[in-house]
Amino acid sequence: MAHHRTRSHDCRVITLGLNGFAGADHDAAAALVIDSQVIAAVEEERLSRNRHAPGEQPLSAIPEVLGIAGVKAGDIDIVSHGWQPRALGLGLTEKDVRETIRAALTKAGIMLPARTPIVFVDHHLAHFWSGVAFIPPGVPRTAVDGLVVDGAGESTSGGFFRWRDGQLDKAWNLGLAGSLGLLYEAATAAIGFRRGEEGKTMGLAAYGRPETMDPVPAPADDRFSGPIPVLPRRDEIRSHLREAQLRMRRLAPSSASFNRRADLALGVQSTVEAQIMSFLAEIPGPAPVLTMAGGVALNCAINATVARWCAGHGATLVIPPPANDGGIAIGAAVAVSADPAACVADSAFLGRGYEPGEIVTRLAALGATARPVSPAELAGQLFDRDALCGWFEGRAEIGPRALGRRSVLARPDSGRVRDRLNVIKGREHWRPLAPSLLGSEFTASFRGAASAYMLINCAASGAAMKPLAGVIHVDNTARPQVVDGIMTGGPYAALLKEMENRTGHAAITCTSFNPAGLPIVYTPEDAYHAAVHMGLDLLAGDGWCVQIR
Repeated sequence: MAHHRTRSHDCRVITLGLNGFAGADHDAAAALVIDSQVIAAVEEERLSRNRHAPGEQPLSAIPEVLGIAGVKAGDIDIVSHGWQPRALGLGLTEKDVRETIRAALTKAGIMLPARTPIVFVDHHLAHFWSGVAFIPPGVPRTAVDGLVVDGAGESTSGGFFRWRDGQLDKAWNLGLAGSLGLLYEAATAAIGFRRGEEGKTMGLAAYGRPETMDPVPAPADDRFSGPIPVLPRRDEIRSHLREAQLRMRRLAPSSASFNRRADLALGVQSTVEAQIMSFLAEIPGPAPVLTMAGGVALNCAINATVARWCAGHGATLVIPPPANDGGIAIGAAVAVSADPAACVADSAFLGRGYEPGEIVTRLAALGATARPVSPAELAGQLFDRDALCGWFEGRAEIGPRALGRRSVLARPDSGRVRDRLNVIKGREHWRPLAPSLLGSEFTASFRGAASAYMLINCAASGAAMKPLAGVIHVDNTARPQVVDGIMTGGPYAALLKEMENRTGHAAITCTSFNPAGLPIVYTPEDAYHAAVHMGLDLLAGDGWCVQIR
């Protein structure tokens, strides 16, 4: 889908992408694409402070991305939403949803000109284009395969796309009866976790025992070609989920032991992975690039298996940092650009940024006194005091992984420090943490595919077991973030270098900066209040530090 537009007063073409209206019940977000550049993207939860923003519209995220880009609502050429109203089974027309969007924007003080069109993009197509936007520089985009797998989007649960020399073909849709995301969600509920806590199931699977694991039956192969159908009724998604939940409860009732619940986690993990690999095995002549998106693409263990498959086929694996529905806003905007394959997101750092001086001033208004600090001194605090440090610097990340801009940092060699960090974050004691590291450290300490977005599990080498004990999981893997590209010359890389000078390892524990149940912090005020609430020792950034305790 491409919409070619011209403007009399400005050669730029400005596209606003949205997630959060008809069809969307979580992860509302807004993104701005100018010509072929993703300029800004913000999830509503970061502003509303309501994790996953259930039932919310992106009414704070929209003015936020406009402000980041210095764009007025009247400058927007086209608005694109990543859901098709006609396929939702709600009896809605595109006209109905356009009116809803305009009315909501007007109520929020965002005056969209009457001439600005509002268009709709298939949900899984938006996921596909969000992945394309994050293809690294230098990797050709003329031939791309795209696998999208989630719980449900409109009337389907995924699809497979082929982009070849400017032409897009959808090879198949995956129906709701074959939903791998709903299967995983059902297992997550049976284990005792809440919706949105599928990452816990992934971590728990490492404790499962293959010899006692009950196989989890694979869902039906519900693939079909052609356009996405209209849902006969909206509650069909809930019906498929209830059926899956009943099957899961027979395998592990709510009173099951930790080991039994871990066995179920391993069972569903194995089934979903096997199904995804069977999809890939059918690809005739894989493209040089494979993108994966949708909520299931946040599963780092499955991604590791896919990465090995890609390596064997000479393909580059690309997973966008907001592979969940937070990325739909990006994909919706990219999909309607004049040349979607040319659209680029240079990094995951697409939120608002703050200069050190502004951060210090805003913290002072809260009564917090910042003092100068060097990377060497901060590294010393992490090791000599076993300090836990909230890190706040530059533009905010998009996606569920903290990537060294809104993170909590700690020494990576200590199980005791890891346990304390899990306690103050309200995390289960068995859950793993992850490292940020320089490329040289990755080569020395891990085997597998490097990920800049902490999205692929890698096996730790024997030599890494002791110096990285706090970030290696029970199965001897970790999901490292390899700090490269845009961050190599910044303060975060400088801190990693000082960690290497001190310990011989350019690595640090990096986890999301948020108290239990809340989204990742976004503003300096969020960071300070979270640091105090969590009982962190320090709050620091580019050249400054606040002593919390």
